[in-house]
Amino acid sequence: MKKASDHVAELMDSFEKVCKSKGLRITHQRTEIFRMLIQNPNHPTTEDIFNQVRKHLSTISLDTVYRTIGTFEEYGLIRKVHHIDNATRFDHNLSIHHHLVCTQCGKIEDFYWPYFDRMKPPKSISRWGEIDLKHVVIDGICSSCSKKDI
Repeated sequence: MKKASDHVAELMDSFEKVCKSKGLRITHQRTEIFRMLIQNPNHPTTEDIFNQVRKHLSTISLDTVYRTIGTFEEYGLIRKVHHIDNATRFDHNLSIHHHLVCTQCGKIEDFYWPYFDRMKPPKSISRWGEIDLKHVVIDGICSSCSKKDI
């Protein structure tokens, strides 16, 4: 089984390759923002990212984080995750996946559902327009919170 540090190293290598191929400078701020994103499994908001990165880079501004996140999204390094707790969150996992959301603690986990991914949308929505993404969000109470209630 792959260690978490190996996975982070692979993602950082991929980040550098994409930046180089797109002519995007690899700055210390960009590197730290991306590192924070991939080490936070809870799909952080821009403010979450700012607060974490600021612990290491005290001079970084919220504006810089917003602009950097926008650049990462533009270059396909991350994706916005909508409709989770009404906050815009970001996800470095670009593979097709869905989300489990704990309504008590706010924890968000990725899950994979190949059967759903292969399904065609119902004919009743065929006139709606072009569908770019099918995404499931399942709300509930995670096992950690369930154990606390016992």
